[in-house]
Amino acid sequence: MNITVGDLQVGFVNGKLDLNYASVSFDAGTYPNRLNGSVQVTKEDGISMTSSEDDIKTAAKVKIQKLVSDRAENTDEDEVPTE
Repeated sequence: MNITVGDLQVGFVNGKLDLNYASVSFDAGTYPNRLNGSVQVTKEDGISMTSSEDDIKTAAKVKIQKLVSDRAENTDEDEVPTE
């Protein structure tokens, strides 16, 4: 999986600089099983102002894998036999 950290959105909270989110784009797989997109990694995903680029990539990978896993579980439940 290729992950690229883009812009960081920061703001002031109580007079101190605080990280709102990091924009991350990703792509993985090959046609026809290719997936690409972007996510916002937030403090809830375990990053902070002191996080490194690798920390953000790791948090993004976990978030993306969870999203894919959740979608796969929902798809399996939604499938109805056609026979």
